[in-house]
Amino acid sequence: MSPSVLIVGAGPTGLVLALALLKNGVPVRIIDKLASPRVGQRGIAIQPRTLEILKILGLLNNVLQRSTAIRKLRLYEMPGATRVEKEHTFLPTVATTPDKPLPNARGLGQDRFEEILFEHLGALGCKVERGTELRNLTQDADKVSAEIVKADGGVEQCDFEFVVGSDGGHGTIRHLLGLSFLGETREAEGMVVADMYVPKGLDHDFWHIFKGPGSLGAGSAPGGQTAAGSDHVFFMFLSAEIPRLFTVMAGGPRAREFPAESRDGIIEYFYKATGRRDVEFGEMKCASWWRPNIRMVDKYGEGRVFVAGDAAHTHSPTGGQGMNSGIQDAITLAHKKLAPLSLLSTYSSERLPVIAAMLEKTTQLLNDTLKKEAAATGAAWNRGDELQMFGINYRGSVIVLDERNPQPDVLPSAYSIGKTLRAGDRAPSAPVHCASDAAVQTLLDVFSCRKHTVLVFTSAAARAVHDATKVLPDGITETVVVVSRELAFQLSDVKVLEAVDGHAQTIYQVENEPTIVVVRPDGAIGAIVLEAGGIGRYFSKILQ
Repeated sequence: MSPSVLIVGAGPTGLVLALALLKNGVPVRIIDKLASPRVGQRGIAIQPRTLEILKILGLLNNVLQRSTAIRKLRLYEMPGATRVEKEHTFLPTVATTPDKPLPNARGLGQDRFEEILFEHLGALGCKVERGTELRNLTQDADKVSAEIVKADGGVEQCDFEFVVGSDGGHGTIRHLLGLSFLGETREAEGMVVADMYVPKGLDHDFWHIFKGPGSLGAGSAPGGQTAAGSDHVFFMFLSAEIPRLFTVMAGGPRAREFPAESRDGIIEYFYKATGRRDVEFGEMKCASWWRPNIRMVDKYGEGRVFVAGDAAHTHSPTGGQGMNSGIQDAITLAHKKLAPLSLLSTYSSERLPVIAAMLEKTTQLLNDTLKKEAAATGAAWNRGDELQMFGINYRGSVIVLDERNPQPDVLPSAYSIGKTLRAGDRAPSAPVHCASDAAVQTLLDVFSCRKHTVLVFTSAAARAVHDATKVLPDGITETVVVVSRELAFQLSDVKVLEAVDGHAQTIYQVENEPTIVVVRPDGAIGAIVLEAGGIGRYFSKILQ
């Protein structure tokens, strides 16, 4: 079968999109201009909401097996850099609740996360074409024509139904489309980021921060001040899930004076700034110069061509939202070739408010991190519940339908959690029991990236709902009836779940009236309706 979607860029966003499309029976081709996979930790925090999406995609077990908990921070007293001034819980461990069985972020290097994605794509017969890049494209109402340069220098002209650029902040597709990339670049706040082994001197069970006046002038004592005044330095060591491997972030006004992208330059900068010569450095796997580039597109695509991930938004790594936002771009964009092109246009309207809110939050965290007084008190390292990403919502989307609460309910941002569950919100989990499938223990085990899950909380409405779904295209829905333990119920071709201790009804705020909740393949609530006819009204929004 000829690929119908070309994905340009094989980072986490492109790989997740490829996996979601393949699971929906959509053939893809994925290319990347690099000859080999990227090396480096980069985005290491996988947030709770992203973990739920990875479960829906079938990746969660691999991620949990290879990742670690997010570690505590040690902030060192400066000058001197030997005494731990504060020990701070970067992300406090959160107890599981019936609606949030995965409330804690996990740490996993981006290159190791990509390995998991490569394995799952390989099992579906999909491989990344390396050393291959998009040179140009044109499109009309029916197709996109792409000019592709292969690793051997050969040039192909290929047609696709859609093209997606997940090719990073300097990617080709955004430029070819002429999309705006609004924002700012902060050259003065640059730093070197490197993955290095540190075999001695730093406890691998912690993250370490050295921040304060450094010792970079000739003749000054370690940890003191130069004749010119205070040289503010910043070092952060983030321990990886691989023993003794750290991501080293090194910044400060004079960081560029050292050969900071070389192993020796980083070591020299650290020793002069802190005086901590007991810290021994091993192999450096990779290094690059980074500066805050805080930008986002004005729209996510044009016609049949889209952008996602860093091609659509770049920002500070503070808050650990970047890779997670790209993954959520990808799962939102995935389609099953059953909807009209107009449905894909809602990708922009749904994701732009989310990314704008994310940029605001991560930029504020960056500003706090760079403030000396905030670092000294630990205030810069506090991370609120919003960064778990449970509150990301599409309440304002034109393709969601809420007949239980039809009046608009505007939240402070697209990252906010409201008291009332509405269409467009994250579909919460709940503990359930399934007599026919022991593996089903929560609603997250039922949600699927391949279809809409129609939750029916009143057994009396189940047959009418099931009949309403039968007129839809094959494979687009699965009907699931959620009943209390004392209500035995059976219906052919319908999965029946028993709600444990009534949590599902409580979480979904089910009262006396029949309640039907349609959960989209991306794990968001597409519709809340009160009778079977609402099924047709919802799907008319996305299928016509």
